[in-house]
Amino acid sequence: MHAIVGTDTSMKNYVGLACTVHDPAVAIVDSNGALVFAEATERRSQNKRAHQRPPDDPIEIGRILRAYAEPDADIVIALSWKRRTWHSLAARAAFLAARWRLSPLLRPTLVGQTNAFDLAGLNLRYRLHEAAPNKPAPETRGYDHHLVHAASACWSSPFEEAVCAVIDANGESASVAFYSYDCGRLTRLDPEPLRGFGKNGSLGAFYAGLCFACGFDPVAGEEWKVMGLAPYGKKDDALYRTMRGWFKVDGLALIANNFEVLRQFEAMRKHPPAAPLEMRDLAHTGQAVFEDIATELLSNLAAQTRSKNLVLSGGCALNSSFNGKVLERTGFESLYVFCAPADDGNAVGAALLAYHDDHPVERAPAALRTPYLGSSADPTTLQRLQTLGGLKNSLATGQRAMQRAAELIAQEKIVAVFSGPAEFGPRALGNRSILADPRSSKMKDRLNSEVKFREEFRPFAPSVLAEHASAWFEHYQPSPYMERTLGFRPERRAEVPAVVHVDGTGRLQTVTKELSPRFHELITHFHSLTSVPMVLNTSFNVMGKPIVHSVEDAISVFFTSGIDALVIEDCLFEKHAR
Repeated sequence: MHAIVGTDTSMKNYVGLACTVHDPAVAIVDSNGALVFAEATERRSQNKRAHQRPPDDPIEIGRILRAYAEPDADIVIALSWKRRTWHSLAARAAFLAARWRLSPLLRPTLVGQTNAFDLAGLNLRYRLHEAAPNKPAPETRGYDHHLVHAASACWSSPFEEAVCAVIDANGESASVAFYSYDCGRLTRLDPEPLRGFGKNGSLGAFYAGLCFACGFDPVAGEEWKVMGLAPYGKKDDALYRTMRGWFKVDGLALIANNFEVLRQFEAMRKHPPAAPLEMRDLAHTGQAVFEDIATELLSNLAAQTRSKNLVLSGGCALNSSFNGKVLERTGFESLYVFCAPADDGNAVGAALLAYHDDHPVERAPAALRTPYLGSSADPTTLQRLQTLGGLKNSLATGQRAMQRAAELIAQEKIVAVFSGPAEFGPRALGNRSILADPRSSKMKDRLNSEVKFREEFRPFAPSVLAEHASAWFEHYQPSPYMERTLGFRPERRAEVPAVVHVDGTGRLQTVTKELSPRFHELITHFHSLTSVPMVLNTSFNVMGKPIVHSVEDAISVFFTSGIDALVIEDCLFEKHAR
């Protein structure tokens, strides 16, 4: 462990810890302000969302620091919450949650959050002390939760100037926050909110309640299912008026009694609405309510500022269905969404804020230049797989692996890819992906039933060469992190039925050679074979599990699902024909 602690106090590395009870993560910013590592705890633990797991696992944190921190740097620990304000919030909210018996929705989070915060950094401090017992304890800094969201998003954006909207389930005092961003400086725009979770409306809590009422599990992060189900339903006007009446938008303030909102959804779960209202109609109507409230907030933000650039962050920024509509509905001209806008991404924001505290004269840290910030395949394990794994159909010829993968996809084979550093955030962007032919009308059902083992209504994403995307999508916008849903051009939909959702949309990833050269190469090969410049892309996992982390994880999914071939770095393994 000696290599992770230095004696040169002029050099510091900043370890950001996302310490919400769910989605903990670690990020490292080096002494030059570069983000060199970011990874969610769920990947290493292979436990979805890693509830109540410490971000600084006592074993893994030493390995991470040895691999990514500068050897002679002192460590500054940066946390994604302020301790005092969180304890006050959690105590009030937990009391009310217990009193109102909202255990299905609130207790799993509220009961564990205080412990999660108190334990964050404890293992890291212990390991640092173990390595250098005579050194002072590392400095620990806590930051306002929504400022951390804004920092990760704005400092990774392409904008010199913008406004930032953080729309979340909760913060120290509210669920929304708005900032101006100018050459690295962040300034809060909205007024001091009312105190307490019971007064400040929360779109994140609303959507969690909607998820619960639809029969899904928000603790497991199944809000994705609501978005997938919503296009199958229709709007129920009476229900829309009821749910919309729960909220009031006053400028940049969102007002609602969140406890009452959640009680209403809990009642719906116990006593589902009478026919003919179906769960798909509830999902559709709830999505419409979410979109209209968010639109009103963002339109007010656009009217109150002169900026045409919007940065969107917070957990609600994962609502890709709404993200694709923001520009046409709010008056902004450009939108940026961070690759990890939810709480795992706050490991990055906290580390960057700590760096910026020590370097205030700089315009902004040299932050995100790629989303591929996680761990890579262990070369020793890969070598053992090649020599001891007994896989006869293997190919290890460098670039030929990508070409062969494209050929197999064009033959309607399903190919998984494990290549380079893992993506940070919830989306698989070509380095930890399962890929298939978008032209096959049967591919969606095959993937859901034989590979992902999930509901048949769940859609799949198109990863498209950026230089061809405008010919396939209406009102085209770049979407490098698969963060927004756009409509396919009607005349192209029949060409790629496996990635066109029931409403004619697709949550696209625009792939560039600069950001993802190997994935761009694979799709280019597929394009040359088929004249279609996109592939179907879904995360390399099965339902209920995180994206694979290790070679062993990849092999496990490969042999326990209907995947036909597996690329690990420059090696391609094929199963025998079934």
